[in-house]
Amino acid sequence: MLAAVALATAPAAHAADVGANDDTGKFAPDGGAAFYERMAAMGLRQTILTVRWRPSEPDVIQHQELLDRAVPAAASHGIRVVFAVYPYPPRELEAGVARPAGFAAYLTALAERYPDVRQYVVGNEPNQPAFWRPQLSATGKVLSAARFGAFLAAGYDALKAVDPGITVVGVGLSPRGNDNPRARTNRSTSPVRFLAALGAWYRHSGRRLPLMDGFSYHPYPWTASDAPTRRYAWPNAGFADLDRVKQALWDAFHGTPQPTTVGGLRLYLDEVGWQVDTLDAQGYTGLENVATTGERRQAAIYGRLVRLAACDPQVAQLNFFGFYDDSARDTGFQSALHRVDGTPRMAAGSVAVAIAETSAGCTGASVRWRPARRVSGASLTPWRRLRSGGLKVLVGAREGASAVVCMVDRAPAARRVVSSVRSLERRAVAPCWRGRLTPRSRVQVALTPPAWVTTRVSIVARIAAEANPARAALLVVRTGHAAPMPRP
Repeated sequence: MLAAVALATAPAAHAADVGANDDTGKFAPDGGAAFYERMAAMGLRQTILTVRWRPSEPDVIQHQELLDRAVPAAASHGIRVVFAVYPYPPRELEAGVARPAGFAAYLTALAERYPDVRQYVVGNEPNQPAFWRPQLSATGKVLSAARFGAFLAAGYDALKAVDPGITVVGVGLSPRGNDNPRARTNRSTSPVRFLAALGAWYRHSGRRLPLMDGFSYHPYPWTASDAPTRRYAWPNAGFADLDRVKQALWDAFHGTPQPTTVGGLRLYLDEVGWQVDTLDAQGYTGLENVATTGERRQAAIYGRLVRLAACDPQVAQLNFFGFYDDSARDTGFQSALHRVDGTPRMAAGSVAVAIAETSAGCTGASVRWRPARRVSGASLTPWRRLRSGGLKVLVGAREGASAVVCMVDRAPAARRVVSSVRSLERRAVAPCWRGRLTPRSRVQVALTPPAWVTTRVSIVARIAAEANPARAALLVVRTGHAAPMPRP
């Protein structure tokens, strides 16, 4: 969407490591030995284990005795352990019980107790109220990003103080949010707007250190019937919209000490899954609460995901959710490579084949990405001439944007660069229109020259991206057609 993407046939230097986000091994009687052996046999490289920090019990390592067994069991079978650590439950965050310093102390204790764990995911869907509250103010301002940013910064500093070689992967962002403070349920923040707010907080904080070494994202589909190439509507983003995620990171952090994917930051797709139908399967309870797909289609999608990830050099890891299914249909996930009883789905074989095929890197078209410098899809189109002598135009963009549309005297050079909104308004011969644009529809704007104007006029629009106002486009309408003006 926002990025310029080029395709080349040269193989990538290194394919994304494939793993699973699954706590099954942690709770197994043998510490997960058999579980991790099966993971390794498929070619998986890492497992993500959940380690929640409860603010009301700040010094307690949750499930410590289970972690003591699972970490060495995984290592003995060549499976890297990744800890996903975040404050929980959100009601304690909302009540003000949690403090960044307490979270940092917890991470310090974890890193010192488990020195063999070399990667941490700090955060889990902080743009969703199920994991972070509050999300939005009554006016729609994003509140969660700044609060979460303080915890992420404290966690980064604590882990690096224990061992600078630990890889800190930040955020664990959900692919969707409604940005609606008046929603009846799930008042959440879209990923693009969350990153914009996180970047604004970071710039304002004056912090001189990064927040993360890698960026964790959860590119679930909108529904399990979606193909992996189906895009989300802006400002949400799924697997097919990783260019939008990269652009949002660049908009938020370029020019700061926090690298973006242009400067080496890589994406960790730490949760992804297409839920399958388990109606006739044994071992499951409850009723399914979302749409599902079939096992054959899931297998085809998963194999394709591995191959696509291998061809994006900015993707470091792809982790399926999970390796074994949850048993409860209504509260858990049934998107794993194996059913709840451990029998393999077709997806297990499909993923194993794809891992083997991409072991040396990309086997198809490699993705190359660079950040967009202008607002995406800016348009200014003449629509109808008015009896008053004015003109009605349609103004639009393919992302959230602000627009200023003015009627200017054409006596000066018609394609003269309008360097700012202020200079544009100074040249206006009538009041300008200001407004916001969304990708869903174009806006009708009618402008009429005053009677004293005798020369021909042009309509000029300056359209700036919501996520980064410096990404602006200048467009002009004259004699019935639109043409882009030079970039400011």
